[in-house]
Order: sequence, then C-alpha cells, then structure tokens
Amino acid sequence: MRIFFAVALLLALLVTVFAVQNNQAITISFLLWSIQGSLALVLMITLVLGIAIGLLLMAPGSIRNRLQVGGLQRAARSTEVKAESAEAVPSQAIDIQAPEPPGQELDT
Repeated sequence: MRIFFAVALLLALLVTVFAVQNNQAITISFLLWSIQGSLALVLMITLVLGIAIGLLLMAPGSIRNRLQVGGLQRAARSTEVKAESAEAVPSQAIDIQAPEPPGQELDT
C-alpha cells in the first residue's frame, strides 16, 4: 500500500512540474468556438476526457460481468440450500423385494 502511495505522490509531483514548465497560453479552436488557456491545462483536460471515454467503453462489459457473477452467486446459494434441506430429511429404508418369476406360485 505504501508503494502505491509513493508512486501516486511521485506522479503528482511530475504533473506539477509539467504544469509549471508549460504555462504558455495557447488557443484551442473547435467548430465555432475558440478558447484560450494554458498548455498544461489543455493537456490535463484532454487526459481526463481520455480516461472518461475509456471508462465509458469499459462500463458495459463490467456491468455484464457483475450481473453474471450475481446470478451465479444466487444459483450457488440456492443449490446450497437444496443440499442442506436434502441432508436434513431423514433417509427411510425402503424394503425392495425381487419380483416372483412368472408361473411359480407360493404354497401357503
């Protein structure tokens, strides 16, 4: 856990240095709009938008997997309940006798 914290801290430091060194004003044009901002801010916004698009593309598969896992867990629970109830029922001895061959009668 400390390693992840150290890596996150190092990345935050690198992003800060990047933002301080790239503070030139640039103009962004998109269709009819034109916006002026710092290069670092534009790159950070682009990064955040890229991450958001990636998460949106992964969401359907993730949701499908979670639903499938939930269904399998419910099926496993119902199977366990059925197995426990089958073990709780006392087994009754069934007296099975072989049938008499045809044509032979018992003398009594």
